[in-house]
Amino acid sequence: MPVSVENSAIVYDHGNGRVSTIVCNWFGAGSPNLAKPDSDSSIQSYENIYDRNWLLKGNCMIMPGVERVDTIRTADGWTMKSIWCRDDLSDTSMMKLSTATGYIYGFVQDVDSGMWQYIVLDFDTGKTVLTVDVASLYGYNNMAIGMYAGRDGNKLYCPTGYKELLRLQDRFVFLPEMPYRKVDLDKTSRRVLSAAEFQAAGGAGTPASWLHTATLDNLHPATTVSFRINGLTGNAADYKLFALGTDGRYHEVSDWHFDDAPARLSAKKVYTICLTAQDGGSFDLSPDAKKVTLSVVLAR
Repeated sequence: MPVSVENSAIVYDHGNGRVSTIVCNWFGAGSPNLAKPDSDSSIQSYENIYDRNWLLKGNCMIMPGVERVDTIRTADGWTMKSIWCRDDLSDTSMMKLSTATGYIYGFVQDVDSGMWQYIVLDFDTGKTVLTVDVASLYGYNNMAIGMYAGRDGNKLYCPTGYKELLRLQDRFVFLPEMPYRKVDLDKTSRRVLSAAEFQAAGGAGTPASWLHTATLDNLHPATTVSFRINGLTGNAADYKLFALGTDGRYHEVSDWHFDDAPARLSAKKVYTICLTAQDGGSFDLSPDAKKVTLSVVLAR
């Protein structure tokens, strides 16, 4: 099929003599008039930059193809190998790779249903892990405007032809006793916590998860708070939970547990930990407390 790879490629160095490159075919994107000798590409308008068929009909106008090709060091030099190829996806959103999760994030349209959706691919296999429907209206075409990731590790933004900015975010904290209460996602964040930073602030062991933070309003005393965490391996009994106190120090939480987790954990699974907002001493709630901020990390 016709191929044009003008989109931003993803390049990831594994550090072991293997470099992965992920490219998207976007032949058909843009306006064919731009190739004419008298075309002025400096005119920033939909009519000049975008083909109206693409604007109205969506990704069926674009040739499909997302492929991962690895460059591998050998005894004789280098060789290149196609690891996987998806010839059923058309993406112009400039896909993003998260090395923390091992997932590739994109924005595509289901050509059968017309539904625009976020898509999550497994980096190792290229298989679809998750899709999140957005809308079937033509204006939700991304129009080759790049997505970008939030700095807190839990937001993915995608502009649309309607001049809206979509946000995809993981709801990793919830209140199991009060399912009607939704934690405000604008008051949550995740970030990498280095062992040096953790230990310098009183933590014991090595961080095994991100530092998960959530601010909860109008919380009742002794309310159970749950966090969803992945990337855990080994024995569940080896993990300890630490909370960042108001004194800026990490304190071990005594009363917490995994919710329905096996004795041995798998990095591919998502597990839930439960604790009470009263636990930990440094973030106790009084009966009339209006707000509490929890920052917790698993260590071993």
